[in-house]
Amino acid sequence: MAASLEVSIGDRRVTVRELSVTEVRDWIAEHETGQVPIDPVRAMVFDDCSLDDLARMCDMPADSMEEFGPVALGPLHDACKALNPHFFKLREALVSVSRAIQAGLASTTSTALSQD
Repeated sequence: MAASLEVSIGDRRVTVRELSVTEVRDWIAEHETGQVPIDPVRAMVFDDCSLDDLARMCDMPADSMEEFGPVALGPLHDACKALNPHFFKLREALVSVSRAIQAGLASTTSTALSQD
């Protein structure tokens, strides 16, 4: 059975649970294939995850999280991170690779433009 924690967000009790390895793998596959639309506002609330990511780890939908600010959602974020460090490490690695690819593409583009 997966580990879980309860946190209070506003007047609501939210259960945070540990994701299985399969659930993390499925999350990556969904993003790679574009099955999951990315909401830019939800993606920018926290530097290391989106509200949609948090919703995968708890019983509170991302739509409900939108009524709160980052400070109020802090305990939820912290509990998700405590129970799912493997998710956050993998996400950080994927973001780093993506940034390196983007930097390489930008460098190649600027070099090509300067040669024209």
